[in-house]
Amino acid sequence: MEVTLLANKGGVGKSTLSILLHEALKKAGKSVIIRDWDIQGTSNKALALILGKETNPAIHHDIIIYDTPPNLEHPATITAVKNADLAIVVVSPSPADIWEAEKTVQFVREQNKEAVIRLIFNKVRKGTLLGRLIDESAKQISAPTLKSMLSYRECYQHALGEGWKALDGAAREEVLELAISITTIKTQANNLIRY
Repeated sequence: MEVTLLANKGGVGKSTLSILLHEALKKAGKSVIIRDWDIQGTSNKALALILGKETNPAIHHDIIIYDTPPNLEHPATITAVKNADLAIVVVSPSPADIWEAEKTVQFVREQNKEAVIRLIFNKVRKGTLLGRLIDESAKQISAPTLKSMLSYRECYQHALGEGWKALDGAAREEVLELAISITTIKTQANNLIRY
């Protein structure tokens, strides 16, 4: 299964989400690799710290995660979307991010009619005005929203250097719930993931 994480702007947390999914899917017994095509190389740097070595892209993996540049016109983003079984549009509750999310959804539809598209809200601060308006904000975007969302947690930033062990119990539960919801989307639709 090929999962592309994308957004038309930076700062929404694609790289952090890539690492969190990588770690959760490994915990779930999946063989997973990240293809970091963002020029900053955050996912590659994080994996080098966490794993202490480079991963072998030649080995077959159950799941490939594409971490894309924050630019829909970049050739890497276009290629990752064309390869995607599942395209996850990453968005924070900020109005500026929500405005760009619909453009990103339409981009995926134009590039890959077969890809399943889902929206994920990241960096959610529950109890704030923006956090309380997520359901209303999601109505502005024409793709379904994942039931799972990620809270704003400092330990997610620490996971870039330490991986799974940086997460507290609540964060682990949140990330595992997200990983399960992602893997079951295509399983139910196409049986792409075999258990």
